[in-house]
Amino acid sequence: MTMDPIIHADNVDKVFYTRHFFSKNETTEKRRLYEKRRVHAVKQVAFEIRRGEIFGLLGPNGAGKTTVVKMISGLVRPSSGDVYVAGMHVERQRLKVLRKIGVVLEGTRTSIWPLTPLENLAYFGNLKNVSGKVLRKRSHELLEFIGLSDKKDVQVRRLSRGQKQKLAICIALIADPDVILLDEPTTGLDVQSARSIKDRVIEMTREHNKTALVTTHDMGVAQELCDRIGIIKNGELAACKPTGELLDLFSEQVYELRLDRVPPNGVLSGIEGVLEVSMHEQEFDALCVVTIEHDPVLRSQALYGVIDRLRESGAQLRSVNLRQQSLENVFLRITDDSTE
Repeated sequence: MTMDPIIHADNVDKVFYTRHFFSKNETTEKRRLYEKRRVHAVKQVAFEIRRGEIFGLLGPNGAGKTTVVKMISGLVRPSSGDVYVAGMHVERQRLKVLRKIGVVLEGTRTSIWPLTPLENLAYFGNLKNVSGKVLRKRSHELLEFIGLSDKKDVQVRRLSRGQKQKLAICIALIADPDVILLDEPTTGLDVQSARSIKDRVIEMTREHNKTALVTTHDMGVAQELCDRIGIIKNGELAACKPTGELLDLFSEQVYELRLDRVPPNGVLSGIEGVLEVSMHEQEFDALCVVTIEHDPVLRSQALYGVIDRLRESGAQLRSVNLRQQSLENVFLRITDDSTE
């Protein structure tokens, strides 16, 4: 992965207007406007995506994720701000940009169902100026890559949802784009199909130096796939960090110590750096959960202090585990309106 940005969104803003009309006046044959609504879908969003990177764009329903994807792909024009792909302005150099990107939008029927996967790739390849031996070779290679070779001559209408989603990715890749935009790529798929698509996305970026932007509601998919993650809340970019740094945003140091018994009350009180202690008696042992200061020096002192106190109390330490922060918890804390 290089440090050069292939996608650059420069303070993009998008406002949609909706208008509602009364029924037509029979005399004047005109419709009178009675309501005009303004929806500020995306507000001054700015980020970059590097070559060879998988970038996750997360947010609640209606936060503006799909609008951002459509602005990058040229399907929606920003109200203000600029979007660049491979150094080209999406609005001013639209045709050149379209050759650089492939798009798979959620809920969109990308393929032509009466045709076979091979016929679909031939059709869309010709639309994107790919033809002849190059098109035939690339079509077979993509179907092999995505795992659809055995279905290449079956009508798309007879394929499963997961197989149709795989074909949509093939169609997006038929012109060999540098960037692929995937809007909810695993929604509604069975475990095997979702796993296959995730593996293909990783392979595209790691081995073929493609760049992927993925929007998803599945925090597990985002945490597994993405090198960096941006979180949109109410149209604004609330966070944009490498996945590891994002997981550390609210990282309290929570340790789970499994003991052979519950130690006496207050045995861990007064230890500097220990923020909270809870004991849980279980059927065959006890679980001591200790929250410790994040500062490395205090953390070390506090953890040694806890272990020393437990040893002095006569409790036998069976295991120590650092509780990992989850992307779902981070996402909920960032997007929680009650924290504003």
